[in-house]
Amino acid sequence: MIEVLRDLADFDLFWKHGNEPPPIERVSNRTLLIDVHAMPVLKELVGYLVIERLYKEMASLPDSPVTDGRRTIRTILVIDEAHNYLGQKNIFLQRIIREGRSKVIVVFFASQSPNDYEQKFFNFQELLEFAYIFQCEGVSASSIQDILGCSNKTAKDLQTEVARLEPWQVIARSEQKTDEFMKFTAEAFYKTYG
Repeated sequence: MIEVLRDLADFDLFWKHGNEPPPIERVSNRTLLIDVHAMPVLKELVGYLVIERLYKEMASLPDSPVTDGRRTIRTILVIDEAHNYLGQKNIFLQRIIREGRSKVIVVFFASQSPNDYEQKFFNFQELLEFAYIFQCEGVSASSIQDILGCSNKTAKDLQTEVARLEPWQVIARSEQKTDEFMKFTAEAFYKTYG
């Protein structure tokens, strides 16, 4: 245990006694980028600790106010390369996903394949509000069906199409109840806001 804590302390991610400025009181009202790609070990533990802290702050908040029929977003938690993290059985991440809507703690996942959301212990797919599938290979028909809410036949037909999508082409749930999916070309963020 001491070795694990020493490794965390040596990576200099957390506040140390006597440091200026003082420690962060709340993580839910800040913009933080926690880059753990260079950590040799303990990446999941760092994520777990931050997400646990965020959940505890969320639990103490009242419901987000509603203005003009919309709730105010308080926090956006983005987990890039989520396929490395989704299998970790983080109960606090699961609770944020289940309970965060009224508090408006939004979770974004970015992963290499829709298959990554199929976990035996927790169904991330059924709780995805918005899902966008870009080109990827080896995606299962069941993942496509769960994410898009389409028929099994449509999901099987889309397997090949997903593998052949051009850059920036996207398949998503349809906004029209009569259609099983929609296909469109996304615009790169850097082109619009760069």
